[in-house]
Amino acid sequence: MSLLSQTAAATAMNLKGLPQRIGASLVTVIGVATTVAVMISLLAIGAGLVRIANKNVTPDRVIVMPSGAQSDYSGSISRDAAALIVQAPGIRKTADGRPIAQPSATVIVEVTKKSDNNTTNIGLRGTSPMAAQIDPDVRLVAGRMYRPAVHELIAGKTASAQFKNLGLGEHIMLRGTEWTVVGVFEAGGGLAENAVVGDADTVMAAFDRTAYQSVEARLTSPAVFQAFKDALTSNPQLDVEPKRFSDYIASQMKQLTTVLNFVGYFVGVVMAIGAVISALNTMYSAVDGRTREIATLRAIGFAGVAVVASVMIESLALAVPGALLGAAVAWVAFNGHAISTLGLTFPLAVTPPLVVTGVVFSVIIGLIGGFMPALRAAGVPVAAALRAT
Repeated sequence: MSLLSQTAAATAMNLKGLPQRIGASLVTVIGVATTVAVMISLLAIGAGLVRIANKNVTPDRVIVMPSGAQSDYSGSISRDAAALIVQAPGIRKTADGRPIAQPSATVIVEVTKKSDNNTTNIGLRGTSPMAAQIDPDVRLVAGRMYRPAVHELIAGKTASAQFKNLGLGEHIMLRGTEWTVVGVFEAGGGLAENAVVGDADTVMAAFDRTAYQSVEARLTSPAVFQAFKDALTSNPQLDVEPKRFSDYIASQMKQLTTVLNFVGYFVGVVMAIGAVISALNTMYSAVDGRTREIATLRAIGFAGVAVVASVMIESLALAVPGALLGAAVAWVAFNGHAISTLGLTFPLAVTPPLVVTGVVFSVIIGLIGGFMPALRAAGVPVAAALRAT
């Protein structure tokens, strides 16, 4: 009999015995399922954040920030510099010849949660009417657009629902200035729905700003980005760094998702240790209970490798279903479930890559949990095993 046939026969024998060890087997399956469910749920936070951050990001969208600025909340672009940037070659134009570009002023403001009256920070973005051309998915769902030179805001629907004084027609004090919410907008489920928006020049005046933080634009095509970048970086009057908007979003999300993923994997590893111990106990018990069977197989010529492989496969047969069960629980309980953190509200995303990660994690648990018992099964001398039975 070939090694493959021996392995298949030994594995079939092991799997047929699972109903006799249903209690211990279920402990292992549930342990793996719990580990995978918790890990995937934690990783789904970062996946959900990345998903909504990348909504409405088109390949032709760019952002220009001061050189060295880490985000569009920092740095300074003067009015003269902004005027040069919006005229750069490669920027798409409207039917009447206006560049689809806008300088933006971004301020962090403090708001109060409706749920618990705690305060948190969100972004107040100063934009222009050209914002609708740069991000066409942004549209009003209630009220009207803000007017320039007036302390008026439009609130993202998520921000309006979550924070006090951001409902249509309400008034909110922001650093000593009263603003009126005249509209509520949605942005296709993107991050912008967590912010409030007003006229750029009005925001700058209210917060004693004399410069913008960034300039956003749409290009005629993604292919002209390098020419657009070269035109700006070679201009001695400017000290700016143009980026594709998708690259900018990826760099902003990297720091947050790194922390969130570290927490997810750390908790997963800690829980996996317990799952491995459970698997070890189950498999050792299974091996000890089948000493005569294993000895008989060895006596009739089964190779030790076949015995090892069969025990490892049995361990995986417990771990992988546990992973699928855990992924299913995570998907049912948390996929699409909205959470609030870091001043943002967004839905968790249990994605296919996370499910694959959970299955791989379970395979590792199964391999570790089955390896030592498998070696023990193959290492017992045939004569000793038969005498013991």
